[in-house]
Amino acid sequence: MPPRAAHTRRPVRRPAAAPAARGRQERGVRTEEAILEATLRLLATRGIQGTSLDLLAEEVGVAKSSILWHFGSEEELLRRVAERVLEEVAQGPAREILALPTIEERSEASWRFYADSVRERPELRRLVLWLILESAEGRPELRARLQHVYRSIRELFEAGLRGVVADRAQRKSLAVISVAAFDGMFVQWLLDPDAIDLEAVHAEIRQLTERARRATPKRRLQHA
Repeated sequence: MPPRAAHTRRPVRRPAAAPAARGRQERGVRTEEAILEATLRLLATRGIQGTSLDLLAEEVGVAKSSILWHFGSEEELLRRVAERVLEEVAQGPAREILALPTIEERSEASWRFYADSVRERPELRRLVLWLILESAEGRPELRARLQHVYRSIRELFEAGLRGVVADRAQRKSLAVISVAAFDGMFVQWLLDPDAIDLEAVHAEIRQLTERARRATPKRRLQHA
């Protein structure tokens, strides 16, 4: 009797559900993007208090339950929007500023971006203020996320000083002072925009910087 032919195992065919699952996932991503974009639009025109989930659902054309399914809560949605905006800043304008060849150009571009954002980005102003106020109410998760945001901002300032300030500890201190100054001007401008002339402040900062530069003896800097 001839030997029995070895049994060839046929590959098991997977059900054709994977493409459908991918399609659902892509639709989910598109819905999340639409919700985030619509939230930014409503924040710019109506503010935090005026941006309700019902209004947002109507704006996007989805059920309110769909928004909650994607984000869990209105608070988490606002956090995600804030993180998205700040991440876009870090990956876009901040990178472009850091790529400028001189500290003078970086400083000028940083101020211009800051002044334009304060005056022309109401959604960004409202999100930042909301994050600060809410994190002060003893919410550890929100506080931790805001701390991460501020660490990233300070690191960007510190990176902009490399090649100009040799000592790393001094760079870190200057980054803290710079962020604190920007925060202070931001709050003052929010409270009384007519009394805070951002262009005049910028001109004064330039004069102070120039006087400090002339008073500092030139020396060869060693990178830390």
